[in-house]
Amino acid sequence: MSELLTRMKIATMALAALLLAGCGRQAGPPSTVGGTVKDSSGRPAAGALVRVSSAQPGRVVLVVNTASHCGYTSQYGPLEAVWRANRPRGLTVLGVPSKDFQQELPTDALVKRFCKRNFGVTFPMLRISRVTGAKAIPLFKGLAAPSWSSQPEWNFNKYLVDRSGRVAMYFPSSEEPDSPAVTKAIDALLGERRARSAQR
Repeated sequence: MSELLTRMKIATMALAALLLAGCGRQAGPPSTVGGTVKDSSGRPAAGALVRVSSAQPGRVVLVVNTASHCGYTSQYGPLEAVWRANRPRGLTVLGVPSKDFQQELPTDALVKRFCKRNFGVTFPMLRISRVTGAKAIPLFKGLAAPSWSSQPEWNFNKYLVDRSGRVAMYFPSSEEPDSPAVTKAIDALLGERRARSAQR
């Protein structure tokens, strides 16, 4: 029995290594994400503890922890472009401002004004939230739960969640939102429903 368990562990480790070989980290066993989704005024949305995909049911969601005074803040531009290009296909970009790395503005209103004025941001943004450590909001605890994923180590980490609310892939801050790797992952998740429908 112990020998069987050892073989199973080795096989699992080998599979994880293969999945982590690309730039993004891809899902192993699916993990459904729960979290408190806030509306534009910062109050809990109806049914506060929900799958992140329930903010836009049946949509692929790209969740990003953001900050206004970071070397990666310029990624707001391509994030907006990705949102506008893929919104009709079923993608939602969800920004989560955070002061965890001491690079965010003091209030939600200032963050909203900064994003709109400098980058024309129209995609949904939550209120300023904790995204790391024991006090991270449930959404980010869920995003980091899979063994292949990670809590943000800096601003602008990217998490792709599929249409059923499962964490599908993680990309670090340095990966641009419109990079070939992120684009390929988004296209693959957006195409899953179309592929399933064609098989019926």
